[in-house]
Amino acid sequence: MTHRHTNRRRVALAVAGLALLTAAGCTQPPSYAVPGEVCGIAVSPDVLRPLLPDGEKVAADPVDLGKGSSRCKVSVDGELALYLQTDLATPETDPAQVRRRELERYGHPAPIDVGDQGRVADSGALASATCRHQGTDRKVIVEAQLPGDPPKDVAQRRKDLTAFIGAYLPAVQKSLGCPSAASTP
Repeated sequence: MTHRHTNRRRVALAVAGLALLTAAGCTQPPSYAVPGEVCGIAVSPDVLRPLLPDGEKVAADPVDLGKGSSRCKVSVDGELALYLQTDLATPETDPAQVRRRELERYGHPAPIDVGDQGRVADSGALASATCRHQGTDRKVIVEAQLPGDPPKDVAQRRKDLTAFIGAYLPAVQKSLGCPSAASTP
């Protein structure tokens, strides 16, 4: 074998090794402990973990806007990883219509079986449920958005978003003391 072929082979092996290391790094679990709550809302780490990237530290920056509305930025190593929004609205509100442009911007919104009216898209999800809040019928609306470009496996991301929003909606209802309107006398 000539010196030239040996160098090509070494380069090819180095590139293959680097690809394996890079792929292995992408499948590593985060080095931080995934919390059992996000933005003050109890949620299983199992549904939160798939939405967060690898990193060293996770932090949340919640903002209470009053009257049941809040916003929260979840970051990993200082970079925005997940944006959450919660609102209380009148029971007649159609959140899928009100947030139609945002859902379309998230990419290919489709109905999901979460709450009264759920939608999942490539980079976000929305769900709502009618409930009784402080003696008045209201609609709790939750939205999750993942910044950046969708991953190669968009179908899996959509499943992960559906699982998260499906767990997050009832947890938000509970935190608001807002049981289902159908379950209250």
